[in-house]
Amino acid sequence: MQLETGEHAGIYTGKRISAWFIVGLIILEIIFAMTVNLFFFEKGTFDGINRLTRGWMNATLCAGLLGLMVIVVIYLWAMVRIPLRDLGLRREKLLAGCLWTFVFWLAVNVISACINLIAGTALTWNQDLADFPNLLLGALLGQLFGNALLEEIIFRGFLFVQIQHWLSGTVKPSSRIVKAMLISQTIFALMHIPNRIYGGLSGMEFVYDFIQLVILGMLFALLYVLTRNLFIVVGIHSLLNVNLMIWTGSYATTASLTCMGFAIGILLLLRRNKLHSRKSVIHY
Repeated sequence: MQLETGEHAGIYTGKRISAWFIVGLIILEIIFAMTVNLFFFEKGTFDGINRLTRGWMNATLCAGLLGLMVIVVIYLWAMVRIPLRDLGLRREKLLAGCLWTFVFWLAVNVISACINLIAGTALTWNQDLADFPNLLLGALLGQLFGNALLEEIIFRGFLFVQIQHWLSGTVKPSSRIVKAMLISQTIFALMHIPNRIYGGLSGMEFVYDFIQLVILGMLFALLYVLTRNLFIVVGIHSLLNVNLMIWTGSYATTASLTCMGFAIGILLLLRRNKLHSRKSVIHY
């Protein structure tokens, strides 16, 4: 198999996996999602751990850790024999991922403050950060080491890359990226159906949520392509799922999506300039 070359080769260096293993992962993820949402969460299986740790280890974190063990460690690493670094878990990328996640959080808070000021809303400190740090930071930990981490490994680190491999040689690189994003992130949205059923969504709300998940998944995949750092995507994904704002107000989601849009725009511009410079050198 011919691998990708060039500046983004780092995320495509893993081997192409049999289609049966990919199907097996999807089936395993469906079973896991249904079990977690319709049994563990419904029965309050993790409530005792949540109370014992005063919210630092909530149900999301417990379920995420269980998923990491079953799907990532046992299935992908032990059975399918995929090195963790080929799933995006590269130790040398961790520090940059943490730093850029912190920068993103600061930017979200700055933009949120600007939106509040433009809307004429008074800025007040989010007192919950002082009164309930265990709940808010516990929710963030549940994403960073649970839900967001698990989803990024499965749907961006593994599935998106594997579909890229399977489309290799059939279409030109730019089209292959778009097709791989669309296919993998449609599957990403489909895997959320048990959670949405559990949450009570129906009708057009369900349809709108599905479309939003596909688009959001494609944006996460694009961030992974542009940064070649899965930890950055995990961090941004976590901050989108958790309202960890310094200020009170109702613009957290707007500010987060705005920052994400700016980040993708800047990265695309830098990539375009780099490609333009490279072509100029070659022509010279």
